Amino acid sequence: MLQRIQSLYLLFASIFFFIYWFFGLEWYKNGFKIIEENISSAFIINSPSIELLLNVTSNLPLIIVLISCLSIFLYKSRIRQILLCKISLYLSIYMCLFTIFYFYFTLTELIDLMPSKLLEFLLYAAILNPFICTFLIYQAINSIKKDIELINSLERIR
Repeated sequence: MLQRIQSLYLLFASIFFFIYWFFGLEWYKNGFKIIEENISSAFIINSPSIELLLNVTSNLPLIIVLISCLSIFLYKSRIRQILLCKISLYLSIYMCLFTIFYFYFTLTELIDLMPSKLLEFLLYAAILNPFICTFLIYQAINSIKKDIELINSLERIR
């Protein structure tokens, strides 16, 4: 199961997204307060919709982790594995776009809140994390497709 390269890609993407979710949740909520102040002052948006967006986007990395881990264990059913990987890829692309939006509005304020240079460096790493995970999930999909092609070519020889 873990000997296949796509399982390693999915495992690393899961680990990176879990770290992103686990360690970044507190800072995410701090930054979301900044976004809430900026957006609610610029637009007339009610607070429950902003809270819903906070709940959905704060738990999305955990959902991607669960889907990727489930996909690792479905290694015998490659079609389902590709389907789950595509779902996690689309969610990861959404996380990339949301990360751009989120850090566009909050980066300078969050840097001012950081108590050390190490946490500031980790903040910059958090900006890159969804992009790296998206690339890993994309590579996993390509590797699964190569496996399918290899198995289909072996069945033609028989």
